[in-house]
Amino acid sequence: MIHLLIFVFMSYQLISNIQIKHFRSLHQQKFRKEQQQYLVEGVKNVEEWILEGADIEYVIAIKEWFDAYPHLLKEIDADKCLLISEKDLPRLSGMKNPNQVVLVVNITQSKKLSEIKSSNWSLMLDRVQDPGNLGTIIRTADWFGIENIICSNDTAEQYNPKVIQATMGSLLRVNCFYTDLPEFLKQNSNIPVYAALLDGSPLMEYNSFSPGLIVMGNESKGISEEVKALVQHRLFIPRIGKAESLNVAVATGIFCNALISKNS
Repeated sequence: MIHLLIFVFMSYQLISNIQIKHFRSLHQQKFRKEQQQYLVEGVKNVEEWILEGADIEYVIAIKEWFDAYPHLLKEIDADKCLLISEKDLPRLSGMKNPNQVVLVVNITQSKKLSEIKSSNWSLMLDRVQDPGNLGTIIRTADWFGIENIICSNDTAEQYNPKVIQATMGSLLRVNCFYTDLPEFLKQNSNIPVYAALLDGSPLMEYNSFSPGLIVMGNESKGISEEVKALVQHRLFIPRIGKAESLNVAVATGIFCNALISKNS
């Protein structure tokens, strides 16, 4: 067994300084867009991405990870596996405490915005700019079986490392599209639009909802006036306590539960 592990260890190429510098650039949106690649970090997230069959360009890990997870590498070519030392891992990682392994993943988009069906629930995010909130919303969408999220062009980028970390693999099952929201709503006026608005009706008063778009707005400013003008169903979550507001990701979960569970 010892000899086998040594053989596996020696069969992987050592990452170069040039490669570290190149992959490190993927922490910036500009280079993710240019290279059409993004990074995934951490043992749990990496396992999710590999098992889900993501288009992986490189697996970059310390020796201990390669030794512990050979079963995850059965479908990955050896030349896509790069060794990195514990000393060099922080140079590549964006985490405060780097965690053994980093993936370089190719960006793929298998679905088009025009293919979204009006008979299914979708989320619409208007200027949701916090990456952690977006990641949590993507994970929430996955929980409720929502496959598509339509984002304004100024919503946080789906491949931001903080978004990736928060999704815990759900990004691979949820499509994020970026577009002009008012224009999309005008072109798809047949789709029911539900929005979280303080001047709406209490969410819990309704017994059923037709599938449509659930619109959530900016963390501090809410939904833009242009989008608000095209909303058909204004709803709000009744407040019982004294909190001034709800986190947008939390509110999204409440809306999804109330609208979708009553329709299932």
